Amino acid sequence: MHTSCVKHDDIMTRKLVFVLVCQVALSLVISACSSAESTRSGTEPVAAPPEVSRVEDVEPTREAGPPSDVVSQLIQRALQSDGSVSYDALVQRLGAPRRVETRPIANQYVDGQVDTLRTLVYTGIEALVYDVKNSPKIFLVRLSISSTQYTTPEGLYVGAKEDQVLNILGTPTRRNDSTGELIYQETDSKPTAMVVRVRNGRVVAINWEFYFA
Repeated sequence: MHTSCVKHDDIMTRKLVFVLVCQVALSLVISACSSAESTRSGTEPVAAPPEVSRVEDVEPTREAGPPSDVVSQLIQRALQSDGSVSYDALVQRLGAPRRVETRPIANQYVDGQVDTLRTLVYTGIEALVYDVKNSPKIFLVRLSISSTQYTTPEGLYVGAKEDQVLNILGTPTRRNDSTGELIYQETDSKPTAMVVRVRNGRVVAINWEFYFA
């Protein structure tokens, strides 16, 4: 009789331990899930938006894009106005883009405000514009050509030799040998940079980067 009671107590103890272990495990799982959810909801809104990245390497193209004279006029207007060219003006001059890529970016002057970068992609030309949230302000940040179809106001073109670049534009303000970039930087209050990318001794892309505030 005594042995039977001991066995019964032992079985009850094991059951109790099993139940307690299950309860502890369940509590840990619930706590972990709650913690993960709290961490995710707390970090997502303040995640740092991507910065404006440089144009990736592209292969020069001979495929026809927007008319050469239209692009030349657009380049001249952008240079004369320090990039003050609206999204509508770009589409009106260049036509409907092949695609538009968008991504968020944090406003450097207004805490918590997230604006939008839009890249209008055409054959041989791209225009990156900065769209300010809740504002009619839109800035042209960068204009890029990668087609042999176009010529800059100085007479430079994709496919030209590096020696031609130096003869036409002179010595660059600085060079980035790792990316093959020759950078011609203005030094006034609203500097505009002309960035000529060279690969294997020839120009593969020409970019204009505009200052805005």
